[in-house]
Amino acid sequence: MSALLRIRDAYVEIREGKIAAMGPTGKASRDFPGEVLDAGGRVVTPGLVDPHTHLVFAGSRVEEYLRRARGERYTGGGILVTAEATRKASEEELVELSLSRLRKMLRCGVTTVEAKSGYGLAPEAELKILRTIKRLGEIVPQRLVPTFLGAHAFPPDYGREEYIELIVGEMIPRVTREGLARFCDVFCDKGFYTVDEARRILEEGKYHGLVPKLHADELACVGAAELAGEVGAVSADHLLHASDPGIKALAEAGTVAVLLPGTAFVIDEPYPPARKLVEAGV
Repeated sequence: MSALLRIRDAYVEIREGKIAAMGPTGKASRDFPGEVLDAGGRVVTPGLVDPHTHLVFAGSRVEEYLRRARGERYTGGGILVTAEATRKASEEELVELSLSRLRKMLRCGVTTVEAKSGYGLAPEAELKILRTIKRLGEIVPQRLVPTFLGAHAFPPDYGREEYIELIVGEMIPRVTREGLARFCDVFCDKGFYTVDEARRILEEGKYHGLVPKLHADELACVGAAELAGEVGAVSADHLLHASDPGIKALAEAGTVAVLLPGTAFVIDEPYPPARKLVEAGV
C-alpha cells in the first residue's frame, strides 16, 4: 500500500479471461494467437471492485441533503425515509431502478459489486431486497456479492429488542435457508447498534455461515473497529473515528479497511485516517 507499481508503454496478455502476463511492451509474446487491442494513451487495470454499495433502494434523500446544506447535522434519519419508499416499491420496480445504477457502474469499469440490503428493516422487505439482488445477478454482466444488512437502523414499527430478536431469530435463518447472502453487516455506531448488539447479530450470522463485516465508527468512536477485529470481520467500513487500539485490532485480525471519503465529505465529518491505517499494516 505504501508503493505503487506503474509500467509505462506496457502490455497485458489475457488468456481465457485471466491475466496471463504483463510487462514492458518489448517483452510481449510475438506469437499471441488472440486479438490485439491498442490501448495507447489509456490506463489498463483489472475490473474495479466496489466493496460497499446500497444498490437496491427506492425514493430520494434530497430533503436530507438540503437540511445538511443548511447546517443541520447528520443523524441517519434519511435511512428511515428511504426504507419507507423501498418497502412500498415492488420487486420489479427495484430491479429496474437498480439496473440503471449497475449500467452506470459498468461504464465506469466496475465489474464486481458488493450489494447490501438494509432499506427494508422488516423481514419481508429485507428478503425482497436480497431476492432483487439475486435476480440482478442473473441479468447483468457484473458479479454481485450480496450482504444482509438488516441491522442498518431501528425501524419505528418495532421496539429495539423486538427488532434485534427478529434479526437473529427470523431474518438470518431465512436469509441463509434461501442462500440470499454471503455476508452479514451491522451499522455499529452512536445512535445505532451498540457493540454488544452488533456482536450478538454478527455471531448469529457466523453460526449460520454468514461472514461478518461492519459499518464501523463512522459518526463517533464506539469501539466498532475493535469489535471487527474481535469477530474476525472481513472488512470494517467508514472508520472516520477509529481509535488507535481499533486500528491495531484490525491489523492483527487481517480485516480490510473500506474507506468512503465521499460519505465523510457529504456529512461534513473528518476524513478517515488512511495513512495511519496503512502504516499500521491494515
